[in-house]
Amino acid sequence: MAWQYPKYSCGHNGERYQAYGHHSSRERQLAMLEAQVCPECRAATAEKLAKENGLPVLIGSPKQVAWASDIRARAMRLLSVEQIDRLRPEATAKWWIDNRERLF
Repeated sequence: MAWQYPKYSCGHNGERYQAYGHHSSRERQLAMLEAQVCPECRAATAEKLAKENGLPVLIGSPKQVAWASDIRARAMRLLSVEQIDRLRPEATAKWWIDNRERLF
């Protein structure tokens, strides 16, 4: 067990978390986290893309918005135009997360 303090690729510090396992697996997990952009920056990027594409801004915590925006982007790539038009007004991150299995 060890406490890890990730620093994301965007420069922001991550929340402290307790990592378990062998030293090499803890270091691998930390490196994976540090290669990512923090949830707040992912949420800000998602909000910018939503405005550019005429989609509503997702409502929820920064982590929910970041995850839901990834789900919504995948849905916009894979679904038909009529399905996209039906889903376009949905603005809660919780809805996208809860229904991710049914979309694909």
